[in-house]
Amino acid sequence: MKIEEMFYISEKDWYKLQGWASLAYKEDKNEISGLMTAVPQKDGRFKIGDVEILKQENSGANTELDGDAVTQYTMKYGMKYNNPEMKFVWWHSHHIMAAFWSGTDVKEIEAWENNSFSLALVINLREEYKFRVSIWKAGSLPVEQHYDTTLTIKRKEPKVNITNAMKKKYEELCSEEKPTYNINHYNGYGYRMNHNPRQMVLGQKNESALNIEVLFTEALKEAESMQDAMVDGSLSLKGFSERIKRFNARCKEHKCPFVMITFKGSQSEIVDKLMTMLPADLLEWEDSEMQAQAETMAWNNSFGGYNGY
Repeated sequence: MKIEEMFYISEKDWYKLQGWASLAYKEDKNEISGLMTAVPQKDGRFKIGDVEILKQENSGANTELDGDAVTQYTMKYGMKYNNPEMKFVWWHSHHIMAAFWSGTDVKEIEAWENNSFSLALVINLREEYKFRVSIWKAGSLPVEQHYDTTLTIKRKEPKVNITNAMKKKYEELCSEEKPTYNINHYNGYGYRMNHNPRQMVLGQKNESALNIEVLFTEALKEAESMQDAMVDGSLSLKGFSERIKRFNARCKEHKCPFVMITFKGSQSEIVDKLMTMLPADLLEWEDSEMQAQAETMAWNNSFGGYNGY
């Protein structure tokens, strides 16, 4: 059996995940996390289920589970299934941000290292996801490998349903992260950051400094315009390449922490690639943590255009 065929989740449990993610964003604009089980079935596949949130501290760009609550969950379901082959799945939401593995996520995945493999899932409110199988050992051999693969969702149609019981449990278990701040600098801009590098608040070095979220929003508009023009045939390959060069020159001028990626191949090959990409996919960031925070700010606020970009 191929690895992409081995894991599945029911429609009910998938939309329970989406419900928790929607609730956390609606109430506090925060991420949220929890655990699930992965129980082996007779057909060789693993059924993902038992969706729960635990006691945790959250922010718009971070979520941290309480250690004692994790222990209680794993003991509870370990005793329930009494199956040495079962696994636990750490899941968390990126609300309106892209589904990707941040540096903080990778550290959490590493914390679940064991004698075989571990599982992790990140989702967002667009029902995009990343599902990772991390293999740590094969027998006695350390063979650390990570595979982002398919999680089959057995469903008929979308139906996120936030119940009163879920709202009550959210209020009981989820608290706001209380950061402490110091000052760091990045590319000439000032940032307030706490001990966790994902909890970042963009600031200005002086009155004339540019807000990174404005630059990011304008960059998305430009990327979308270029993408649409290539796909509908109104922009030639040469014109596309020239616009990317001008775009990246402006990024350098304004000290943006991103540039637009360049493409190789024929016009038809590039169009095929563009048709499977979002405008944000055209931007390459120097730092994934900053990317996550900028995406959050850009979607959470309405910004005016910046004429100099």
